[in-house]
Amino acid sequence: MEYKPSLPEHNDNVSHDRPVREFVTLFSGISIFLFIVFWTTGLLVDYAVDYISPEMEAKIFSSFNGLKAGVASAKDPKQAELQRMVDQLSECVHLAYPLTVYLIDTEDANAMAFPGGRIIVFKGLLNKVNSENGLAFVLAHELAHFIHRDHLRGMGRGIVITAISALMTGSGSDFTQLFAPATSFNMAQYSQTQESMADKKALEILACSYGHAGGATEFFKAMTPDKEGKNLFGHYFNSHPQALERINNLNRLVKEMNFDVKIVKPLNALLKNSD
Repeated sequence: MEYKPSLPEHNDNVSHDRPVREFVTLFSGISIFLFIVFWTTGLLVDYAVDYISPEMEAKIFSSFNGLKAGVASAKDPKQAELQRMVDQLSECVHLAYPLTVYLIDTEDANAMAFPGGRIIVFKGLLNKVNSENGLAFVLAHELAHFIHRDHLRGMGRGIVITAISALMTGSGSDFTQLFAPATSFNMAQYSQTQESMADKKALEILACSYGHAGGATEFFKAMTPDKEGKNLFGHYFNSHPQALERINNLNRLVKEMNFDVKIVKPLNALLKNSD
């Protein structure tokens, strides 16, 4: 009988599975699971925020002193003018606590809502707007975050998601880094939604305070989006919608809400000279 060498029909030492397909299946399954977990915990955070009254929020964060570095003096004329504008805009909304403006000496062009009724304005923002209306829209946008309680929701979601990620995969582990995009995508999409809602509310506040919606897109036009569009999917992971998208949305809302667009009020020379 002639011997014919051949491989055994079943060999436990040889894998017949497809590792790439298994990896994709495992990665997709865990990503979906994490998305559901983050979405569920996000709802719980929103539910909890509804039970935190503005008065309680003010008490919780009243002793926070983390804004001292780089903050202008309360007697600083620029900060006083910003406070005047916020007080004027606040007449169009109903908040249970007063808002206080803090002017930070940095070239960043930004502003943010901070728990406890604090609005942080970075001095670089004053160089990006040419009218009081344009600056007022940015401030009204932060007021909208207070109305929607976004400052608490965002902080709560960030803390919970970070804690869950560390608990499930270990802080700083390779596994955590692997699924970080799924976490970033989830947080970014939520943040973009909140930003769009705040833009709409800010438009209403601006029209209420000045009688028209002129200047609403001024800041976004100044932040020339020359680098946008180069990364096909990058904007999905940004915490804010793209500037051009926000300009188009605001122009659409102005038409839908029948707001007039009139001549804007020049920016106070005191604020324009931000050196």
